[in-house]
Amino acid sequence: MYRYLEEKIKWTLDKSGWQPIVLLLGLRQTGKSTLARNVCGQIKYRLFNFDLQTDRLEFMDNNRHTLEEFARRYENEIIIVDEVQKLPESTGTIKHLYDNFHLKFIMTGSSEVAIKKNISDSMAGRVKIFHLYPLNIKEELVQKEKISETDKVGFDDGMIEIQNYLTYGSLPKMLNLKQEEREGYLKDLTNLILSKDMLDVIEVKSSIKVLTLAKFLAMQIGQLVSVGELAMLTELSRPTVYNYLDIFEQMNLICRAYPLSTNNREAISSKFKVYFTDLGLRNALVNDFRALNQRLDSGLLLENAVYMGIKRNNDYEEKVVEQGFFRSERGVEMDIVLKGSDMEKVYEVKKSDKVRKKDGVEYITMKNAGEFLV
Repeated sequence: MYRYLEEKIKWTLDKSGWQPIVLLLGLRQTGKSTLARNVCGQIKYRLFNFDLQTDRLEFMDNNRHTLEEFARRYENEIIIVDEVQKLPESTGTIKHLYDNFHLKFIMTGSSEVAIKKNISDSMAGRVKIFHLYPLNIKEELVQKEKISETDKVGFDDGMIEIQNYLTYGSLPKMLNLKQEEREGYLKDLTNLILSKDMLDVIEVKSSIKVLTLAKFLAMQIGQLVSVGELAMLTELSRPTVYNYLDIFEQMNLICRAYPLSTNNREAISSKFKVYFTDLGLRNALVNDFRALNQRLDSGLLLENAVYMGIKRNNDYEEKVVEQGFFRSERGVEMDIVLKGSDMEKVYEVKKSDKVRKKDGVEYITMKNAGEFLV
């Protein structure tokens, strides 16, 4: 399966002077394990899946002689550790094997909560982090053999894919499911993430309230979020709401957007907006998979897709860019603001092509949205 990050990770493992441990993070079912195997190519690899207790045991014995034997067994292989967050203390063993025996590792994880803490504690300076997102439109078209890896996305093909992109999202599994199977898969996956995966990260007293919070967030994409209102609606305390929001973000389910200043004016809002990493999961939460021409939220879906598309592209290219939105004292809002050391861009996302253009603002509609989603 073609993924844009594959060549970047191969270069990091084989040709960079650093040759670090690779940590591949992303939402569940984005294809991290498949990408890790594809990166290995013709090189022999050994896959350890920490969903399996037997595989975890290999990393729980820190005896020096045991580790030496481990290193001898796999010295010419790339070691893939899947779902590393299931045994975060394994990072100490991995660090020892990397430092002393120069083994190559690719770790994958769908929850950053425990992983990043252990990395900052014991593996600082040894790890290169890549974030894997759901498929972009070019990756989808390549899988469907409509274009090659070197082709540019054509307008007609791109437009067709955008309709599905906004309705069912772009998790790799979507490519192999029939139309009538997609809704059930997305609903089951959403429940799995918000129940089992949440329990793996933190002791949740009420999974119903977690699901309720996620549903309220799904109904408010692209709008200012009030934590106080969420606390009242879910009957959770404000600290608990903030905690769950942190976990949703660290599980790569959502992304929060914060106000940025622009044109020497200050963004005054202390609130934030929420976007979903995959719109199929978002639509599962609101139980709405209707065609775009039958929906009132199609403009918000487009804004969500574009915001996350820009973020994905900047992350993949490793650009240091602040991304958020702008809101003035008079209530004027700009959907997306990008600020870098030598650049500043302002975007407005509109579902209609008929817009009143403002100086310094780029407008994104269904006609040109594809260039931000490839």
